Amino acid sequence: MPSAPGPVKEERAEREDIALLVPFFGVVLLMPPLLNLFEGLLSPLGVPVEVLYLFGVWLLVIAGAVLLSRLRQFRVLTPEPITESRPAVPADPAGDA
Repeated sequence: MPSAPGPVKEERAEREDIALLVPFFGVVLLMPPLLNLFEGLLSPLGVPVEVLYLFGVWLLVIAGAVLLSRLRQFRVLTPEPITESRPAVPADPAGDA
């Protein structure tokens, strides 16, 4: 019977779930129904609000990805030991020892 996943696997699954939220919200915020809310509006500087919204969402997605990557929970706490597996030395086919 397979054993239940350990706490390390559960933490990793939680981190992956959180990491999937950043691009999901980026896609939702960039869908046309939300973009069309700002169509035709001008900011005081003459830049269309739609453009400011696009670049604002883009910067938020990048900032979210950077913050998630820098959080302590995304770093490997204890590196796994690297073990080298060497093949067994084949027996001498000639029988010389």
